[in-house]
Amino acid sequence: MSIIRNSGYNLAAALVPTAVSLVSVPLYIHTIGEARYGMLAIIGSLIGYFGVFDFGLSAATAQRIAASDVDDLPARRSIFWTAAGVNLGMGLIAAVLLIPAAWAFFSTTRASTPELQAEMLGSIGWMALAMPFMLMSSVLRGALQGAGRFAELNLINVVMGPASQLVPLAVAVFISPRLGWVLPALYAVRLAALCCQAFVIARRITHGWTPAFDRARVRDLLSFGGWVTVSTLVDPFLNMIDRLLIASALGMKAVSHYAVPYQLAQRSLIFPGALLDAMLPRIAGGSRAEAQALSLRGMRAVTALMTPLIVAGAVFVRPFLSLWISPDFAEAAAFPAQLMLVGCWFNAIGICCFIHLQAIDKPRLIATSHLIEVLPYLACLWAGLHWFGLPGAAGAYALRVVADDVLLAQFGGLLGELGRRVAIGAPALVLAVWLGWQLDSLTSWRAAGGAALVLLVSAGSLMWFYGERQALRMALKFQ
Repeated sequence: MSIIRNSGYNLAAALVPTAVSLVSVPLYIHTIGEARYGMLAIIGSLIGYFGVFDFGLSAATAQRIAASDVDDLPARRSIFWTAAGVNLGMGLIAAVLLIPAAWAFFSTTRASTPELQAEMLGSIGWMALAMPFMLMSSVLRGALQGAGRFAELNLINVVMGPASQLVPLAVAVFISPRLGWVLPALYAVRLAALCCQAFVIARRITHGWTPAFDRARVRDLLSFGGWVTVSTLVDPFLNMIDRLLIASALGMKAVSHYAVPYQLAQRSLIFPGALLDAMLPRIAGGSRAEAQALSLRGMRAVTALMTPLIVAGAVFVRPFLSLWISPDFAEAAAFPAQLMLVGCWFNAIGICCFIHLQAIDKPRLIATSHLIEVLPYLACLWAGLHWFGLPGAAGAYALRVVADDVLLAQFGGLLGELGRRVAIGAPALVLAVWLGWQLDSLTSWRAAGGAALVLLVSAGSLMWFYGERQALRMALKFQ
C-alpha cells in the first residue's frame, strides 16, 4: 500500500465531515440555540478528556499489529482481543468516575434557564454510557491502522462522520432540540460506526469473533503506551480546561463563541496533517541525519502551505462568520478566531516537530514538553479571561502553542529552523490580523488590501513550496 494513497484516504475522510460542518454548524446553532451548542461543546470536551483511560492502548494496538507478521493470525487475535478487553474495562471505570465529575461541574455552572440546567444534569447518564463504546472504538481504529486497512477505515469515517452531524440535527429539527433527544441520536451513529469497524476487523484481521485474551500481553501493551498516556492525559486537559473556565466565568453562550472558531481554525490542520503523516515512515526509516534533513524540509513545506491559508482566514473571518452564522456572533467571535488561526499556524509547524520526535523514538520528550506547559498555560488562561474575556482565552491558547513549538523544536534540534520560519511568516500574520480586525464589509478598501495581501503571500508561498518539491516527491513516493 502506498503512502500517497493512504494520505489521500486520510485527507478525504477529514475533508468530507469538514464540508458538512460548514452547513450543519449554523443550522445547529439556529435550531438548538447558542447555549445548548455550548453545552454540546462542554460534553464533547469532558468525554474527550476521559478518553485518557485508553492509556495509549490504541497506539500500542496499531504498533504491535503493524509489527506482527501478516500470516501470524494467533498473534494478531491476541493483540486485538487483549487490548479490546482492557479498554472495555477501562471504559466502565471511566463511566463510573465521569458521573460525579460531570455532576459537580454541571450543578455549579450557570445556565440561562432552569430548563437548560436540568438538561445539563440529565445528559450525564448518556455521557457515561458513551465511555465504554468510545474506548472500544479507539482500539478498533488502532487495529485497522496497524493492519493498513486505511481504505475501509476512512470509508467508514466518510459515511459516519457526516452522519454524526446530520442525524442529531434531523432529530433536533423534527423531534426536539433537547439534549435528551440529540445525544442518543449522536451516540447511536457512533455505535453504528463501531459495529462497522468491528465487522472489518473480523473479516480482515482476526478472521472471526473468537476471543483470545492474553494476560501476558497486557503489560507489554501498557508499557508501550506509558509515555503516550502522559501526553493523552495532559493534552486533552489543556484543550478542555479553557471551555470549562469560560463556561464558569462567562456562560454557555460564550463557549459557543469560543468553540465554533476553535473548531473552524483546527480544520486548517487537515492539510499539513495529511502531508506529515505520509512523511513519517520516511523520517523513521532513515538515519538520524536524514531524518533531521527531511524534517527541516517538511517544516518549510508546511509553512509554505499554511501561511496563505491562515492569512486569508485572519483577514476574512469576520465577514465569513457574519454570513455563515450572524453579525452578532461574528462581533463576539471574530477576534478570538483570528488569534486561534495564528495559533494554528504555529501548531502546524509544531506538528512537524512532534512527528520528528515520534519518528526518532523520543515520545518521552513530547510528554515532557506537555507537562512543562501546564502551569504557565493555566496562569495565562486565568489572567486572559480575567482581564480580556474571550479574546484573552484565545490569546492564551496561541501562546501555549508557541511555547509547545519552542520546546518540541529545542528537543528535536529544529529550533533554528523554527526561528527562521517565524521571522518570515510573522509580519504577514500581524498585518492580516490588523486588516481583519477592522474589516466589517467586503466592499471596503481594507478588503481590497486584504485580498492583495493574500495574493502576494500565496504567490511567495507557491514559489517556496515549489522549491521543496523534490524532497516531497521522495517523501511521498510509492513504497
